[in-house]
Amino acid sequence: MFSYLKGILAKKSPFSAVVDCSGVGYEINIPLSTFDKLPEIGKTVEIQIHFTMNENEGIRLFGFWSLEEKEMFRQLLSISKIGPKTAISVLSGISVPNLIRAVQTGDVKLISTVPGIGKKSAERLIIELKDKVGKIAFEDVPIADLEKMDIVREAESALITLGYKLYEIRKVLTRLTKENDYDSSEELLKATIKDLYKKRN
Repeated sequence: MFSYLKGILAKKSPFSAVVDCSGVGYEINIPLSTFDKLPEIGKTVEIQIHFTMNENEGIRLFGFWSLEEKEMFRQLLSISKIGPKTAISVLSGISVPNLIRAVQTGDVKLISTVPGIGKKSAERLIIELKDKVGKIAFEDVPIADLEKMDIVREAESALITLGYKLYEIRKVLTRLTKENDYDSSEELLKATIKDLYKKRN
């Protein structure tokens, strides 16, 4: 029914966005990966849409910054016992390229870092997505960038273990890695904690 929505970004949070299309505001559930890329409120935005409707929750819209995210979301929904909420959590915690790599290499540990996904669920996800993720096309990522993503992922996982919220640390990690080059996850972890401490004080 919906392919995408293009309009003015009226509201945004780490979990949802409202897009004003000719005077009609559409509330859209989004993952953190999409929230990180949203422009300032009042700017024009285009979001890829997945539409669902059921008796209990009515109509719901799920939005994604890229077609790759949208396709991965749909692949996740095809897995038994994984609904929209869990699928959004997966995409909030792991980028599409990293998730594809995790499935292809059987990285249960990485997938298990997602809230709501235990070891058994991660194993089932890998088995059921193994033959599907290769069909999802995304731009090749240079080796250096893949190594950078691993450093960020390890630091992010450690911060979550320490009790920090994913939405709280995601933007700090993104900004720090753009401004500086880090040789290890420990180095990035220390810098992130220092930055978060400054903001709280």
